[in-house]
Amino acid sequence: MNFLPFFIAKRLYLKNNNNHIIFLISILSKIAIALSVFILIISISALNGFKILVNQNILSSVPHGIIQSIDKPFLHYRKIIQKINSISGVNYSEPYISLSAVLLKTNKIKFFNIKSFTNIKYIKKYFSFQEENYQLSKLDNFQHNQIILSSDLSRDLEIKEGDWINFIILDNKFSFQLNKIKIFSLQIKSIFNSNGVSNSNIGLIPFSFFQGNFDIINNINTIELYMSRPLDANKIVLDAAKIIKTPVSLYTWINNYQYIYNDINKIKTIIYITLLMLIIISSFSIISVSLLSISKKIKDISILRSIGANNILIQLIFLYYGFRFILIGNVIGLFFGVITILNFKNIMCFLEKHFNNNLLLNNIYYHNFLLLDLNLSDIIIIFISTIVIGILSNLYPAYYASKIDPNKILKKF
Repeated sequence: MNFLPFFIAKRLYLKNNNNHIIFLISILSKIAIALSVFILIISISALNGFKILVNQNILSSVPHGIIQSIDKPFLHYRKIIQKINSISGVNYSEPYISLSAVLLKTNKIKFFNIKSFTNIKYIKKYFSFQEENYQLSKLDNFQHNQIILSSDLSRDLEIKEGDWINFIILDNKFSFQLNKIKIFSLQIKSIFNSNGVSNSNIGLIPFSFFQGNFDIINNINTIELYMSRPLDANKIVLDAAKIIKTPVSLYTWINNYQYIYNDINKIKTIIYITLLMLIIISSFSIISVSLLSISKKIKDISILRSIGANNILIQLIFLYYGFRFILIGNVIGLFFGVITILNFKNIMCFLEKHFNNNLLLNNIYYHNFLLLDLNLSDIIIIFISTIVIGILSNLYPAYYASKIDPNKILKKF
């Protein structure tokens, strides 16, 4: 590889540092490009983090897929669940029981939904609990007369872990007698953190509770699925439906929540295009610096021409010359962006500690909705895009420099 154009461009750059106007414009251009790249990578990482929070807050509290029998209940639902669990992409499946109920505590009542679960380890995986150092092993010895309640219900009714609550089931879903109201008593085993309307009004009860109180063995007509690839829920639930071989209706979380992901991708695209336009605008100052430098280096260009430099060499020299500004600004912006993202938690803790009352909304925005997630693919795309913009923006100055006629210039000296 011929490095001669690069070394000549470096020489021209160092000589231009003595020109205060060109030097100042070049510094401001680098700052503008670095700042644009920095904001771009922070914005993209914030959207990536928001998508993760959406996954945690929505996909942790709603089934990724539901299969419901149309004609009759699943008589051999255990075998069906075993087959579904063997499908690629399915973490686990279980009978889906969700009933409406009224919760009673002293003189307060609250309507809420109760939902069954069969395996406590998945509750540990998909739900977070109020105590920061909560020992998840406490949930292992779960009894059929215990319940896990949402923090919203706990706060509204002023109840805590260990308290006993009474509730009345309003849903006549199973074949049991409702000649008189039956009140059930359960102890609160634990309280999980509610993260929105999707799980703010629910209680989790072991499947054994329904087995002991209702005739459900011959009435299971709905199975819920949790998946390792929730974005592929439509395909996975279809694969599961094929092995059942009975008429079923299908539902996935995408039916109600896909618009959120579409909006995130749209916003991500808009931010990406907007900030790239800002980088392009900053590149015009690079073009100005390059053209101004060319006007100051006409004599040097003429001398290079006289000693045999061709058009390609002249073009490469000034392409490298202008490209330096873009490259330096790009690297600086990416460097500080990556450092900021990697140290995000420490930075936020520092700001919370020293500026809590003035800068951050405590326990509202940062703790719940702000997360930066860095993807290598985003860094590569931003870097390559900025490099391409830098090359394109310097094509005209390089072409202009190659068209200078040395004969006319040297006659003046």
